[in-house]
Amino acid sequence: MTETTAAIPGTPGDIYPDSVGFGFAELIVLLNLQRGPAATASAHALRLQHELEDPQLLSAGASSLVARGAATVEPGGELSVAGPVAAVTRALTSATRRMQLTLLTADSGDSVLSVESEKYRILLQPRAYLSWFAMAQKPDVSAAEANFYIVRKHLDENPAGGAMIRRLEDAGGRQLLIKRSGDTWAVGYSESSAVAAPIDEVSGLSDADVLDRIRAIRQD
Repeated sequence: MTETTAAIPGTPGDIYPDSVGFGFAELIVLLNLQRGPAATASAHALRLQHELEDPQLLSAGASSLVARGAATVEPGGELSVAGPVAAVTRALTSATRRMQLTLLTADSGDSVLSVESEKYRILLQPRAYLSWFAMAQKPDVSAAEANFYIVRKHLDENPAGGAMIRRLEDAGGRQLLIKRSGDTWAVGYSESSAVAAPIDEVSGLSDADVLDRIRAIRQD
């Protein structure tokens, strides 16, 4: 399968579209449009690595994209994507950083995947049946600030909750844990492979302090 995409225009004044939803078979197709290490790493982040070469899923995903106007078939048989779908494809298949943000409450958890390439930065949220919703990150804020915004919004709405941030390319699995502590912040670090390891907490932090720690875990 060959990629023939047209990149979306992007200027600081652009109004970003609402999130674009993709079924898991559709994402498998997009990841196959430009296979390589980056696409494979994104497949792992999306938990789709075992289905990347499934011909039935590729056929179903391609049919679905074409049926809803998210892709077209060129005269030579290649699948072509444009606009926001092309941007999502490029981000996933050329990403250099993938940040996993886990948002916790007392009885539930959600997650956001921040995928960043040299040209495109997108946010993806998982939904039912392995579907994902993607949207562009705002170009007028840094990726670290966008990550912090998501955490802050979650904890404003769930003051007793918490958040974890991890760079998926970090083989050590180091995670930054963040929670509210009154009007300030508290953070700690853990290793994803550690079992019930004690976490040293640092409290009384300002917004700027937390943003610095997010930049560090991101390895900016």
